Amino acid sequence: MRRLITLLAVPLLALLAATFLYAEDSGRTEILVTVDSSGPSTRLVVTKMGKVLHAITEFEDHVDIVFADPVAVKPASRVINGPILVGWSLENDRRLVLSTGPGYRNYESFELRNPARLILDLLGEREPLDAPMKIEDRAPVDRTVIVIDPGHGGKERGAIGPSGLVEKDVTLVLARKLRTQLQKDPTVSVVLTRNQDRFVPLDERTAIANHNRADLFISIHLNASRRKKAFGAETYFLSAEATDDEARMLAGQENANGGSQDGLKAAMPDYKERGLDLILWDLAQNQYMAESSALAEAVQREMNQLTGTRDRGVRQAPFRVLMGATMPAILAEVGFVTNGDEERMLRQDGYLDRIVHALTRAVQEFQTGLTTYQSPAADKK
Repeated sequence: MRRLITLLAVPLLALLAATFLYAEDSGRTEILVTVDSSGPSTRLVVTKMGKVLHAITEFEDHVDIVFADPVAVKPASRVINGPILVGWSLENDRRLVLSTGPGYRNYESFELRNPARLILDLLGEREPLDAPMKIEDRAPVDRTVIVIDPGHGGKERGAIGPSGLVEKDVTLVLARKLRTQLQKDPTVSVVLTRNQDRFVPLDERTAIANHNRADLFISIHLNASRRKKAFGAETYFLSAEATDDEARMLAGQENANGGSQDGLKAAMPDYKERGLDLILWDLAQNQYMAESSALAEAVQREMNQLTGTRDRGVRQAPFRVLMGATMPAILAEVGFVTNGDEERMLRQDGYLDRIVHALTRAVQEFQTGLTTYQSPAADKK
């Protein structure tokens, strides 16, 4: 299913990346450090805004990341006071010292590109339930790997319905149900970006898909609108330009609520610097655009037919959660939780099963290349 980047895309990507990464050759390489300690492990994401090599060394009470060249770390120091990570500090412009606590046991790491990132998982007594699979735990290469992303989680609740239904709870239930259905096919392996109520930054969701060499990426969300009567499903795939203002604002809200600090600005047409990372990933996704569009069309068609929801169509928008995916990737807004009637349906296990049935049939249709099918009579209620 994967295709090589076209000959035209490769040099352009390289040129854009070089411009972005090496704009400040004379200064120290900028390093951004973010941390998520909400789960049973602590994850550090070290984003390199330039070309610099590193080495990791483990000691009794700290872990060192030593860079080959001088760096400027933001923030240069931070106190966490957690059982696994106490905090960090930069020493001599090259050595990032991670002070570990009594709960620390060992670490795992892997790297990502565009932008260059070092992912460092500091593990405690036990590993998180939804940690990215180790290489030896990956599905056999002859299986189709599908990554399901339950929107939001942890501190990010997502949209909330008029009677209190929370998006992050519904998306997790749907993702688990969808995994069960899809894995009835012995040729399919499914990975969830989270398997519990846990915050996962947007960039790490597609990173999990890339790490597991996924063939498909499906992000599940519930929609929200100030118009209480808005209802129906919408399906999106990535584009630097949104289909319309409504799609642009929705992407901005999702980006801002999911760990992307510049989310709202990044979705605005007049944001002059919205640019390079989005352009890079949009260009990288061009090779999968036809497949992402086909998968989105299949999902939208099945959602309309099986659940009886209004057809709001397939759209494009700059969703951060889709950026960086090196496979066909879509975001499905399966209903408006802010609509009282839809919120009531989304509380019903039977209705959730129908949504899962629709998504399952869409994936099967996409994989087999079918364009139409006759729904079972039992599903037409």
